[in-house]
Amino acid sequence: MKTQTEELAVSENRYKILLESLNGIVWEADRKSMVFDFVSKNAISILGYTPEEWMGTENFCLNHVYPDDMEMVKSFYYFGGDTDTYDLEFRMMHKDGSVVWLRNTTSVLKGNDGRERLSGIMMDITLNKLLADLEQLEKQVLEMNAEPNAELDRILHFHTSGIERLFPAMKCSVLRISNGKAYNWASPSLPEGYVKAINELTIGQNRGSCGTAAFLNKRVIATDIEHDERWADFKDLAMGYGLRACWSQPIVNSKGAVVATFAMYYTTVKTPNEMELSIIDRSASLMQVIIENKRYAATISEMNLMASQAQELANFGTWQWDMASERLLWSDELYRIYGLDSNTFVPSYENYLSKIHDEDRERVRAAMGKAIEEKKEIAFEERIVRPSGEVRCLQSWLRVMKDDKGNMVKLVGACLDVTRAKESSRKMQEIAWQQSHVVRAPLARILGLVQLLQDGVQRNEVEDFDLYNSIVQSANELDVIIRKISETTYDTPESQSLS
Repeated sequence: MKTQTEELAVSENRYKILLESLNGIVWEADRKSMVFDFVSKNAISILGYTPEEWMGTENFCLNHVYPDDMEMVKSFYYFGGDTDTYDLEFRMMHKDGSVVWLRNTTSVLKGNDGRERLSGIMMDITLNKLLADLEQLEKQVLEMNAEPNAELDRILHFHTSGIERLFPAMKCSVLRISNGKAYNWASPSLPEGYVKAINELTIGQNRGSCGTAAFLNKRVIATDIEHDERWADFKDLAMGYGLRACWSQPIVNSKGAVVATFAMYYTTVKTPNEMELSIIDRSASLMQVIIENKRYAATISEMNLMASQAQELANFGTWQWDMASERLLWSDELYRIYGLDSNTFVPSYENYLSKIHDEDRERVRAAMGKAIEEKKEIAFEERIVRPSGEVRCLQSWLRVMKDDKGNMVKLVGACLDVTRAKESSRKMQEIAWQQSHVVRAPLARILGLVQLLQDGVQRNEVEDFDLYNSIVQSANELDVIIRKISETTYDTPESQSLS
């Protein structure tokens, strides 16, 4: 039969086994001195220090609290008042230099001698905390990216700076890859001298982590720069600035081409864990979206500028009417054609009709109504009246856009200001008409005189008669030519009216 001492030993052993099985660091310490007299073995896996290191050092916990959280932790434990249970989230430094988020639940134990002891469990919440903070950072980055005037350099700097705040031991770098070379894009905390030295680095095999990753289009993990062959030509440079590890992830565009690299540097030899590899993939994917988005936006902006310039040069304006939202949009050039201010004029179907010349309004309304009813494209001419009273002539087009089911979803249109062309054509027609009549008038007189002479010539004077006859024939031929010119180049007032 077991003695009481043996039973106590068994119970104590079971208690320790239970404590060790908990997914956290179970601990006990004197509240006044904060000297630990028990720490479970999970301290090794969570923070890298053995229980003996904890218990053998005065104020071990406070000495390893993340600096920004120090005052909060001190106030929490030393000035907690009479509260029996504490719950606090704070950061501690891992032995390898990384940061670990802990949720520490602590109870105050009061002995018969009046001494207060603290007993608690520290749970590792790093992953959950980092994911929550990372989601918040990504949300801010995407919001910034949505700003029309946000520069890509500034967005990448904000993103990498945010990642460094989540991983204080990490130094981030984004390099832009162009024409076989790497250029600095964002390196918030890397030494300036190092950044300048690697700028315009030629990519290739064994060209450091980034140069190799860009060349091979695959992730490169250099856990120890000093002994990594890919860093043979650059290790002295890196180590001269205290850099000992570098992990680099290529960033590719939608076509599969490497456009950038995302690197993480450390001042200690370091191998990434699963969480860190996940962060690399996640951050690189977001950067890919940001870079592609900004480049597409820049391309669209350039195309819009070119289209706007082309419209302005050609006096060509466009519009579109979304049927679902009933929103009508005009291009800048269309406002200029109508002589309207985009800040005060609200485009609408009725407002548009009010600007059409009175004599053309019903015809245009009917033509557009028929096109919408039959869901077909039409072209028509119209005259508009500017606020100044000036009349402009437009050649216009309308197209009905349909969905897969044949339902009308949008109207798009375009207007070409042909006022100058119409005026030039009219003037040319007038000139042609005047020229033809100026020429034909003396020609008619010549014909009349020749005819009189011809009538007075005796039939026996054959040679003279043939000569007069030849003159008359030539004059008639010239008259026919002039008539054709006049008929070809001159339209009657009726033919000039808008159809």
